[in-house]
Amino acid sequence: MTKEEFLAAATRAANACFRANGFPSGITVAQAALESNWGQSRLSRDAHNYFGIKAHGDHARVAYPTIEHVNGRDVRVSAEFARYDSMEECFADRDRLIATAPCYAGARACGGDPEAFARALAAHWATDPHYADKLLRVYRDNHLNELDSSSPDPAITGSPDSKTPDSSFKEQP
Repeated sequence: MTKEEFLAAATRAANACFRANGFPSGITVAQAALESNWGQSRLSRDAHNYFGIKAHGDHARVAYPTIEHVNGRDVRVSAEFARYDSMEECFADRDRLIATAPCYAGARACGGDPEAFARALAAHWATDPHYADKLLRVYRDNHLNELDSSSPDPAITGSPDSKTPDSSFKEQP
């Protein structure tokens, strides 16, 4: 999957989720890009997991090494991640987690402010203390805020003429 293909597919999935729950589409796409390296990570390719969602409930699962930030240090651990059948299923599960888990109440409360939503989400989504800044850098640098504009943007309404943000997006280091 090219970055352009990723951006188009992620935008469609994020917009569908936005229509269901109102969480900012641009932040959703930025988070998927950050977590999956624009759809190039092994977890996203093998398990359609674009957010690093850990296995939960009776979900199918895969085990991979990952880095967690513990007591001020990065530590390599093995973790079980959820396996999905599609990008859309993964995006919907991410939003279900945000909509129902008590730890994301702060994010839910500021869903109308994409940057505040990202910071509140980051407080519980990842162990990386710089996660919110990294997420917002992807969001801003790649013009994903266009998905969250308050104007009747075709990308949000999902009309047949939908546009995606600037396709000249930048890969983050």
